[in-house]
Amino acid sequence: MLTERLRTTGALLLCSAMLMCAGLASTAFGGSPCGHKESACADKPAKPCGICDILFGKHPCGICAKKPAAAPAPCASACPSDGRMTADLPPDAKLGECYSKVIVPAQFKTVTERHMIQEASERLEVVPATYKWVEERVMAKEASTQLEVVPAEYAWREKTIEVRPARTGWVMQTAADCAVPDSKNLVGGVFCLRSTPPEFKTIRTQCLVKPACTREITIPAEYQTVRRQVVDTPALARRIPIPAEYETVDRTVLVCPERVRWEHVVCEDKLTSDTVNKVKNSLLASGFKPGPLNGKFAPEDRMALAAFQQKNGLGVGFLSYETLKRLGVSVQ
Repeated sequence: MLTERLRTTGALLLCSAMLMCAGLASTAFGGSPCGHKESACADKPAKPCGICDILFGKHPCGICAKKPAAAPAPCASACPSDGRMTADLPPDAKLGECYSKVIVPAQFKTVTERHMIQEASERLEVVPATYKWVEERVMAKEASTQLEVVPAEYAWREKTIEVRPARTGWVMQTAADCAVPDSKNLVGGVFCLRSTPPEFKTIRTQCLVKPACTREITIPAEYQTVRRQVVDTPALARRIPIPAEYETVDRTVLVCPERVRWEHVVCEDKLTSDTVNKVKNSLLASGFKPGPLNGKFAPEDRMALAAFQQKNGLGVGFLSYETLKRLGVSVQ
């Protein structure tokens, strides 16, 4: 009865795992579960893939309608593969030992990827102008010319002028000697022709020595020292490169999908109460919560065992010798 139940359970687990494996592979790689290229056949296969073809290892794509297809390449996978996964019966079975098909949980790994979150760019930065104070001598008033009047120059000089000119005229005298008559006694009966000398007078007069004139006077330019602000360095714009920004992201990827394989399990006659309690103690020490130490496997014990197997990548299902080894429990 136990053997029949084990076979039934194993067959169901095998079918479920194979179907899941086929679906994951088809979805992940966009083709058949074993990586068979449909281009290998010129036409569609006469027989489509079926559940039995997948379960019993037949060619997943059948045979081409016109000509036989070449042998398909084996499934490319990172999962470890051995005869325990594909055999209908446990390989290398030994007399008196128990075997069961268990579900090997999917294996994942964390990969670190570097993603760009912002592309490299550049920005413009304006550097303002700088100024300084300088002292300069600047022209406050330009040079010019001015006309100046030079007055005339005069000098005093003496000058003799004739005030009465010389004259000749008749003079009546009393005598006929025509002597120089007395001025007081000019009355007479004799006419004399007399000559009177000219009379002169000395006067003092101002004479022009140099006439008035104009002259041009040059007025020099006027300067003053001023302090003013001038540009020392002009304003400019410079380009500052901005490097790209990256972010490191940890991503969990599937390494090996969930699968089914044969495992060497503990037979019921060897699963003593002492062994059960040791398994429970080891599960408790590993951080899991089994049931009380009563020497029996209860549902909560099987849940704790399955959780331990799931976490450690062991076959989930029965108590296998590989699980006992990981728990540090030996069976006599």
